[in-house]
Amino acid sequence: MNAPRQTVSVLFGGKSPEHWVSVKSGLFAMLHLDPARYQVRGVYFDQQGKPAPAASCRNAIATFFARNEVTFFGPGETPPADDLCTWLQERAHPSGEMCLRDGGQGDWGLFLPVFHGQGGEDGSIQGFLEFMRLPYGGCNLEGSALGIDKILTKQFCEAAGLAVAPWTAVTVVTWAQNQQACLERCRPLGLPLFIKPARLGSSIGLHRVTRFEDLASAIEDALKWDNRILIEAQVQGIEYGIGIAGNQAHPRISAIAESTLRSDSFDYDAKYSADALDDIVPARLSETDTVRLQEFALKVWRALDMRGIARIDCFLSPEGPVLNEVNTMPGLSAWAPFVMAWRHIGVRAPDLMDLITQEALERMPYARR
Repeated sequence: MNAPRQTVSVLFGGKSPEHWVSVKSGLFAMLHLDPARYQVRGVYFDQQGKPAPAASCRNAIATFFARNEVTFFGPGETPPADDLCTWLQERAHPSGEMCLRDGGQGDWGLFLPVFHGQGGEDGSIQGFLEFMRLPYGGCNLEGSALGIDKILTKQFCEAAGLAVAPWTAVTVVTWAQNQQACLERCRPLGLPLFIKPARLGSSIGLHRVTRFEDLASAIEDALKWDNRILIEAQVQGIEYGIGIAGNQAHPRISAIAESTLRSDSFDYDAKYSADALDDIVPARLSETDTVRLQEFALKVWRALDMRGIARIDCFLSPEGPVLNEVNTMPGLSAWAPFVMAWRHIGVRAPDLMDLITQEALERMPYARR
C-alpha cells in the first residue's frame, strides 16, 4: 500500500517590495514538489500581508503569467501540464484566507514559506509557526531573523572571526539627530561605498556612491525602504554564491555560482530584466579556492545557527573570502543561480524541494502535522 502523501502548503506573495519575486519563487516550489509524494496547496498573501482566499490566489497566478515569461523547468525536467497557469490555480488552497488564523487546525500539513524580504523571510512567520508547534520548511527562525538583517549578520560573523567588508550603520534616529556625524563616520571607508537597506533583498534601495557629495541623498533614499541601513566599502574581487541545505551537523553544499553583475549595476533591473546575464555555474575557480569558499560559507552557516536552506554570498579577495551577505530564501526559477548550482551537482529541483521538506520534518518531530 502506498504511503499517504504529505500535504505541503506553499506560502508566497506578502507585503515586501519583493512581492512578485516571491510569487515567482512560490510557484516554482509548487511545480517542483513531486505530486507522487506531496499534495501541494498554494496560499497567496496579498500586498498588505494578509492570507487571501482561493479566488485571490488564482487571480494573482493569472496576473503573474500575464506579466512575466519565466522558465520554471531546466534541461530534462518535465512540466506537470501544458497549461501551467491552470495547473497552479487548481492547487490554490480552498481555505487560504484562514492560513495562520485557525491555529493550524485545517488541512495545512507542512508549511513552506517562500517569501522574500520583510514580513515573511525575516523570522516573523517562522516564529509564529514555532510558537504554534507547526512544521515548516526553509530557513529556521534564528537563521531567518539574523540572515535577513545585514547589520546583525556582519556583527555575528565578525564576532565569529569571519572577514566582512569594512562597514558602518545609519538609522532613522541617528540620521535625524546628526546627519553630519553620520556622514563623517563613512569617510574612513573610502570610495566607492554601497548603501543598503538592512532588511531588503533583490538590490531594492541599493546605491553605489562614488562621490561623498552624493552620499547624503543615497542615505535619504535608502531610509525610505528601511529604518536601518548598512554602509560598506567595496571589496575588490568577484562575488560568488554558495548554496547550503540541511541541518547544522551534516549540511549539503552546492556548486559555486559566479556573479556576472558588474559592481556598478547591482540594482533590481540588473538582476531581473530580460537581458540580465546568467551567473556562471560552476564558478571559474581552482579546486583550492572552491574549497576555501565552501568552507567559509559553512562557517557563516554555523555562526548564524542556520538550518533549512540559505545562499551565502561572498567575495574572494587576495587575502581570502570576505562575506557579502546571506540570503535565507534565494530566488527560485530554472535559471536562478541557487537552482543552477544545485543542478550542477546532480540535485534537480524536485530533489532540492524534497531535501527542504524532509529536513523540516526531521527538525520538528514535536510539531503537529
